[in-house]
Amino acid sequence: MEKIKIHYYKLKEEKEMGDGQSIPKDQDLILLKEDDDGLLFFETTDNDEFKKLFWTNKNEVILINSSDVELSDEKINERNSYINGEFL
Repeated sequence: MEKIKIHYYKLKEEKEMGDGQSIPKDQDLILLKEDDDGLLFFETTDNDEFKKLFWTNKNEVILINSSDVELSDEKINERNSYINGEFL
């Protein structure tokens, strides 16, 4: 187990995805990465039936909370694969 800081966000408005799906503005989001261009990469939280990964601009989200969370090695490896762009 390893302790890491997790930042939780919500969208200001519902976000329409390119595949026709949408992410509601009340969906909890976990920040995975901020790229050099200022885009934020998120995953939806586990309460969603299927986890979604997506990019958005800083001005489209609101920081709700940050907390230290203990994650298993498996969860950290999964998170790192998302951060590094290894979507299997």
